[in-house]
Amino acid sequence: MSDSNTKYYGLLIIATFTWGASWVCAKILVDISPPLTIGFFRFLIASILFIVLLADRRVSFRALFSRANMKWLILLGLTGIFGYGVLFLVGMTFTTAAQGSIIAGFNPVTISIFALLIHKEKLKPKWKYVGFGISFIGVIFVVGVQAIIDFQPEHLLGNLIILGAMCIWGLYSSIAKSAMKTMTPLEATGGSAVIGMLFFGAGAIFEQPWTLPTFGELDFWINVGFLGIFTTVVGFLLFFICVDKLGATRTGGFINFVPVFGTALSVLILKETIYWTFMLGLLLIITGVSIMNYSRNRKEAKDTESIGEKNA
Repeated sequence: MSDSNTKYYGLLIIATFTWGASWVCAKILVDISPPLTIGFFRFLIASILFIVLLADRRVSFRALFSRANMKWLILLGLTGIFGYGVLFLVGMTFTTAAQGSIIAGFNPVTISIFALLIHKEKLKPKWKYVGFGISFIGVIFVVGVQAIIDFQPEHLLGNLIILGAMCIWGLYSSIAKSAMKTMTPLEATGGSAVIGMLFFGAGAIFEQPWTLPTFGELDFWINVGFLGIFTTVVGFLLFFICVDKLGATRTGGFINFVPVFGTALSVLILKETIYWTFMLGLLLIITGVSIMNYSRNRKEAKDTESIGEKNA
């Protein structure tokens, strides 16, 4: 680790910390507010910040929301913002923050699966596919084994919903690759956040948030503000700054810190119990993802980074 890169590794730690903390915030929020209302205010805050950033970059909003881009922004907003967000929050009403954050470690696998199905991107060499199997075994330990041992069907249901959210995120990532042929990451993320916020807003009407005591609760605003400002905007900006400076391969490896931070914070803040099955699952998921991202030589690492940067 060179001194010139140390600060970027620090930024990556901050970014992954915000993503890990999002699971704790979500668990707190679903106990005091319905999911669509949470999603609306999260992305309302994020959308305002993204609009400010886009305006500062002198991005043409007419061009960004042109007919050619709108089909991509609607797909991105419907999948990665609204679809993922709904499953994420509904899943958290049934399961724990620790289990949800560990399952999130499976995210790189779902991204690779959809990249293979949609863009025909294959892992090279083929032995890296062993990582798929190891990660999947880890997910089984987290999703179902402990729920069966303790017979907690609500945890099993919540974990399956969270796993569905990871699949939606994998689809979103493949759509984003196509969208970013004509848009920058900031434009695609900011534009889709606005569209997703509108989807959440339409759904939140049926929850009648104006009749809820939510607006008067400090916990709501602290946690939804954290999700909107730090998880959605700050985490995104720091991550892509580091992709630019360090490359996609080295940056992507830090994703493994998300379930670690999520699990640790769930114990420290929510006092959740961590079972041996969770830790084994976390270890298997991280091992599997590491195998998938392993580069034996500089050429392979460079090829992987070039693919990752195009995806970013």
